[in-house]
Amino acid sequence: MLAILANDSGPPLWYVIEKPFVLVAERFLSADALARVPALLATAGLFAGVSTLPPGAARRRFLFLAAASPLLLLYSAEARAYGLLATECLALFLLALRGEESPRRLAAAAAVCAAALYTHYLALFAAGSLALVALAEKRTRSALALLAGVLPFLFWLPIMGGQPRDAVAWMHETPSEFLAGVLSALGGGGEVPSPFGPPLPRPLVLAAVAIAVVTAFAMARLWRTDADVRRAVAFLVFFLGSVVFASLARPVAFAGRTEMAILPVWLWIVALAGERSRAVRIASLATVGVAILSCAFLLAPHRERPASALVLENIERIARPGDALVAGAHFYLPARLDADRGRLRIPVLPFPVDQGAHPGWSVPVRLRPEDVAAVEAALARSAPGSRVYFELPQSYAGALHRLLVSRGVVREIVRTPEVVLLSWSRR
Repeated sequence: MLAILANDSGPPLWYVIEKPFVLVAERFLSADALARVPALLATAGLFAGVSTLPPGAARRRFLFLAAASPLLLLYSAEARAYGLLATECLALFLLALRGEESPRRLAAAAAVCAAALYTHYLALFAAGSLALVALAEKRTRSALALLAGVLPFLFWLPIMGGQPRDAVAWMHETPSEFLAGVLSALGGGGEVPSPFGPPLPRPLVLAAVAIAVVTAFAMARLWRTDADVRRAVAFLVFFLGSVVFASLARPVAFAGRTEMAILPVWLWIVALAGERSRAVRIASLATVGVAILSCAFLLAPHRERPASALVLENIERIARPGDALVAGAHFYLPARLDADRGRLRIPVLPFPVDQGAHPGWSVPVRLRPEDVAAVEAALARSAPGSRVYFELPQSYAGALHRLLVSRGVVREIVRTPEVVLLSWSRR
């Protein structure tokens, strides 16, 4: 696991948690659903934050806001670390910036901080922002507890420093796009990452942005009189500001994912501020309304399956013994999984060659000598009458076309903006 993560872009805790579930799912159940259980449980854990709010309307408000949030809904069913990160950051906020600084709370803050840092690198920005706010609010012991939680992460720094920059090269958003996506999430909408399906309708996104801005202005009026609001808003501003600043050097800000670290804190403080501001109460109701409409859109069965999934099923159906599949970029991982699970009964080769070492991320095509040699070797091994399939992005297909035509007969089976499927055979 350490060797694999050295060639990826994250810390190990989430994968340690997932490993037993994936092991059981793969070996005994032949189903992916079990791998989603940790995310569901972790996201459900943030509802425990309701007990820190005053009884009555504030608690109901938080429950409605969290239950209707589109991003929390999506990530509760996705085998990724963001649900756990959201719960950890909410707990860290409550431990570090609220209540008496008792030894038990300080120890818990240090432990949660250490766990969050080993869950996702976004926790670095959350812990740093919380420490700054704690110092500004004269909660020095809480800041020191956060620092103690950072110390175990020092053992991971050498691996983190050696992880390739290309692993996050796909993340590219302008500050304005990031800010709009974050505001939309805070107002009940959100930037829907492409694997989840099409984006939310634009009217819903614009309504969510407007609601978030109105809510922020309403809470700003409580800045001087309400310590909880002041601390929460300061934390959110420090976190988002530091993420945008860090993105100048390396991609970090990515709407639809980055805000998961602070989304539950926002929902919690909106629920609390609604007790003290009529404008916030009204805005929270509007947030819930937009969130419910957004969830209804996301859950509606109106999305077609990705072309790449249909292409892979087609290959499984028509492939014969002696054939092979060369899968490029992000198409390699699903093909590799299907081969490992016995659904695809032909060899699967990565393109470029090093894609096999990091199936979870890819870079724009760079046709290197070793990649050309690997393709030529696959063609040379092909027996008369057999075929070599190429499932590639359009840019990869263009780069390989001349080579394939010079070695045999090429048929284009599928071409969409997403994927190209080619069949190669000897003349």
